Amino acid sequence: MKKLKKALLIFISFIALLSLLVYGYLFSTKPNYEGEITIKNISKETTVYFDDYGVPHIYAENQKDAMIALGYVHAQDRLWQMELIRRIAPGKLSEIFGTRALKNDKFFIGLGIEENSEKAIAELDKNGKPYQMAMAYLDGVNQYLEDGKTPIEFTILGIKKEKFTLKDVYNTFGYMAFSFAMAQKTDPLLTDIKNQYGEAYLKDLGIDYSLNPTRLKISKEQTQQYIEISKSITALLENSPVPPFIGSNSWVLTPKKTKTGKVLFCNDPHIEYSQPGTWYEAHISCPEYEMYGYYLAGTPFPLLGHNRNYAYGLTMFENDDADLFQEENNPKNENQYKTASGFENYKIRTKTIKVKDSTSVILKIKETQHGPIINDLIADFKTQKPVSFSWIYTQQPNKILDAVYGLSRANNIEEFQKSVSYIVAPGLNIMYGDAKNNIAWFTSGKLYKLEKGVNANFILNGTNGIDDKKEFLDYSENPSAVNPSWNYVYSSNNMPESINGYNYPGYYLPEDRARRITNLLDSKSDWNKEDVSKMMTDNTSPVSIEIVKTMLSVINTEKLSNQEKRCSKRIKKLERNKRINRRCANYL
Repeated sequence: MKKLKKALLIFISFIALLSLLVYGYLFSTKPNYEGEITIKNISKETTVYFDDYGVPHIYAENQKDAMIALGYVHAQDRLWQMELIRRIAPGKLSEIFGTRALKNDKFFIGLGIEENSEKAIAELDKNGKPYQMAMAYLDGVNQYLEDGKTPIEFTILGIKKEKFTLKDVYNTFGYMAFSFAMAQKTDPLLTDIKNQYGEAYLKDLGIDYSLNPTRLKISKEQTQQYIEISKSITALLENSPVPPFIGSNSWVLTPKKTKTGKVLFCNDPHIEYSQPGTWYEAHISCPEYEMYGYYLAGTPFPLLGHNRNYAYGLTMFENDDADLFQEENNPKNENQYKTASGFENYKIRTKTIKVKDSTSVILKIKETQHGPIINDLIADFKTQKPVSFSWIYTQQPNKILDAVYGLSRANNIEEFQKSVSYIVAPGLNIMYGDAKNNIAWFTSGKLYKLEKGVNANFILNGTNGIDDKKEFLDYSENPSAVNPSWNYVYSSNNMPESINGYNYPGYYLPEDRARRITNLLDSKSDWNKEDVSKMMTDNTSPVSIEIVKTMLSVINTEKLSNQEKRCSKRIKKLERNKRINRRCANYL
């Protein structure tokens, strides 16, 4: 008995000691929120105050010092998240996770985001402020990398810390742009549905935009051979270490619609919950610059922000900026593909994927005039003919760093819109409101028209020289509204009005939210912050009332069971109460 007690005491002591050691180790890796540290290249004393929510408020004498401090605290709080997100686009997750990440790496490395990043950096003005401020931010990140604490994830996975570069910043923006795109998830599915059931079946899905009557108003003042593409890419994004961007809401009211007589701004980007969260909040204050912004991990400039002069935010435009093309090999030479003018040689990119605890994988990526062949990049996708992926982001000049820098440092609405015009992809609804009582809705993206009769919702023919013809639109034709007569702008991923009679193709969401938002905003002109806060959490759908009413009109109650009849009565009562509440709301 004594031996048992002694053994139990030793075991408990061992567990207590182990727990103490683990706690001590974890405590030693905690971010440092108090005291003084010395950071190189900062010219004058800089103060970082962390509020009760852990948000850093950086007070500096100049922007360069502030950006160095921002990079340092960003790395201190989010280094593991930054490490993950910078590895996605260049296909480097397998280096730390092994073969389980190989599917992700094959696909993303094939897109060519890293090559596009390299080209964009080579063309960047090294004397410009965007470059200089980004490098100051990276200086801060890398100083923490060198002198700061190492997150436990690095230790567990045996990751060697490597300096962050501007290419990592561009790759992060590239991943964001891809997560916004919808064609690669939607076109293959619609193509298989059309092949199996016919085009008439697709009318119920609204791809002719008949289900999008509530539109954003513009003011200037065969068989199932493709579905695996959709399933695979959706799974890649859903299982990504970084949550994908989803739909969002936003609205901005002019002084004529608010109780205070000032612009009222609301922006709610819907992103899947994650730990840590997608956004990193930080406030910078300098004599010549101030901004409270929301940053992606590892990027120097905020995508959302506000200061005393203006506020801006974004939602997904849902425009079509990517296409899939069915190609055709030369039957006599597998290294060639068919074009309208004859056979052309495939361009070949060779990439090496390092895999933890395994041999490296050599990937040969074939590219046509449209983009990379994705057959070998997607698991379980087997088809006789090659399919290529065409994406505006990698085909047009990449000025994303200039764009995001400009959004966060605009002196007026004209400068802000110019920065929006630099973004060729992703397509975004970018909302704006300022202290001079201006409001605006701008869309980003390099928009284009296809030949008449070509439906971008399906996989296109890569050989006929017709499906791939693009007439690029000037940015001035992008949908927008500045200080409109109806005194508000909004966006909820719904379709904009036509552009000179042309319904721009996209993957717009149904009108439910759009109708509800416009109904509410039209109903009164004395909005305040509390009203908008309630509106943010509103969950009433005017469309659902109509759907229930239609369903009830066709139900034959005589053939229902007693339980079904009780259910039918409850639905009728619910539908009647909703109609009464809606009338009351409109009356008020």
